[in-house]
This record gives sequence, structure tokens and C-alpha cells, in this order.
Amino acid sequence: MREQRVRSGEVRLAVRVRGEEHRSTVVLVHGYPDTGAVWDEVADRLAERFRVVVYDVRGAGASSSPSDPLDYGLDALVGDLEAVLDGVGVGVDEPVHLVGHDWGSVQGWDAVTGDRLRHRIASFTSISGPDGRHMSAWIARTVRSGPRGVLQVADQALRSTYMPVLVAPKVGEAMARLVAFGFPRVLRLREGAAPRNGHPADTLPVDARNGLGLYRANLLRRGADRAAGDGRTDVPVQLIVPIRDRYASPSLLLSARGHATRLYVRRAPAGHWVARSHPDLIARWVAEFAAHVDGAPETPALARARANGRPTEPRSA
Repeated sequence: MREQRVRSGEVRLAVRVRGEEHRSTVVLVHGYPDTGAVWDEVADRLAERFRVVVYDVRGAGASSSPSDPLDYGLDALVGDLEAVLDGVGVGVDEPVHLVGHDWGSVQGWDAVTGDRLRHRIASFTSISGPDGRHMSAWIARTVRSGPRGVLQVADQALRSTYMPVLVAPKVGEAMARLVAFGFPRVLRLREGAAPRNGHPADTLPVDARNGLGLYRANLLRRGADRAAGDGRTDVPVQLIVPIRDRYASPSLLLSARGHATRLYVRRAPAGHWVARSHPDLIARWVAEFAAHVDGAPETPALARARANGRPTEPRSA
């Protein structure tokens, strides 16, 4: 594994590269309150077939944090991804396969729907991080569908009650301390992923506090840094839906239907941190999807996933 530092404005990003340079490149982007180490098991498996790039996002792990605690808007995050691609020297002659989890997926949607980086991305695998535009359209459409839809939206609202807490001044900082204290227990008891060396990171208390900027910048100032349009993309998208995710319901994650020209949907029997609890499954699905986008024949499993990605209308009660 090779380590390097990449500058993105005032921020220095810690980047780790596995695998041989002549292979297709997979870029893995983590969410809150993780570091790139959440991908270690997946990255090691993928490195047998791909060049794999992992980095700590701004404010996390070995990367530095911006001087402005609100400089975590999606435009800045996509700029960091661009800086990593430039710094490693990938995504120019041959586009990369992007994989994002949680906030890493949210920023991935902006990357594949905007003009800035879309041409440098061959495929996108989204795990537990919906696009805000998809979510808004899903809420409006689902509520209109009738009582069943109202219950689906209410269920997601309950799953998201932590968000306004993280956004609130002072209360958010207290919540971040609780996150840092309880995260190892959550992984072990609720996710089936025992803490191990590197994850959760030793920097978790600082990472949890810095990461409040993700919520405050993008929930309080949602319109400022969002890509224009309705969130449509012609980049092939693989949507991995952990059916036991406590934070994002399957209904919400499936809001991506109708927004990607080529959408493949796969359901994982796992919780939110599926990359830790089921690394073999995630690595296999990412490798299978990336290989197909690169020209390999579509497997029967991918054909089923493509069928699952077709738009459906919400059912009324």
C-alpha cells in the first residue's frame, strides 16, 4: 500500500493506494463518523483485481480540517474528490469506478450528476447515502400516494431524528461526544462488525466533532452547494440497499429509481455498516459491476439487479 498527501485548497487529504497501476481504478469514499479505514477489508479484496484508492475526507482521520467549520458543503467535497483523482493521476485517460457510503455516497451523487466530474467516472456504487433531490421528489410522490406512503415517509422521519440534533449548536457537540463513546458498541451489537485495529479510528472524538460540518453545511444551506437539475445521470449506478439499515429506509434509498439511465439494485442482508459486516459481498458486487461496465458480459445476478432498478410507482393503501 502506498500513502500520499493531496492538497485541496487549504486542506491536505491522506490518500492510500493499493493494487497495480495498470488496472482499472476503484475509488472508495467513506461517511460519518468513519475514516477511509472502514473500507480496509473491501479494499484488500478489490486490490486483487483493481487499483484501489481510499482517502480520509476533510476533517477525518489523517486529513486536515478546513479553518471554516462549515466548509463541508458538497461542492467542497466534490472538489476534494477531484483533487484526489488529479493527485493520484487517475480518471483522465480512463474513468474510475466510484463507490460511496453514507456521506461518501451523498457526495458521489453530486459527482455523477454534475458536469464537473461526471466524465471522469465510469460507474457509481451508492451505499446508504441518497441524493437530496431524489429524496425530496420521493417524499412528495410518496405522500401523495396515500396512507401507506405517509407511513413510509413517517418511518424515515423517525430514522432521521438524529440529524437536527447534530445540526443544533452546542447540542450537536454533545451528541458528537456520545457518538464517539458509543460507536464501537453500535458496531459490535447492532452491526455485527466487531471493532478492530484502525476502525473505529483513534481520531474518532475529533472526527465526530469535525463531521458536524457535513450536516450543518448541507442541511442548513442545502441550496447553496447542490448541483443544478433533478439529479439525473447517465453514469451507470449500482444501488446497494442494506435492508436492516437503521438510518436510511429501503424506500428512501430506492428513490434513485428513475434518476439513472442504467440503475442496478441489490439488497444486502445487513445494517448500515455493510462494508464492515459483509466485506466479501460488497467487494464481489463492486468488482462484478465494475467489470461489466468495463466490458465484461452481464452476469445473471446483474441482469436481475438491472430489472430491480426499473422505476415503479408507489402503491396506495
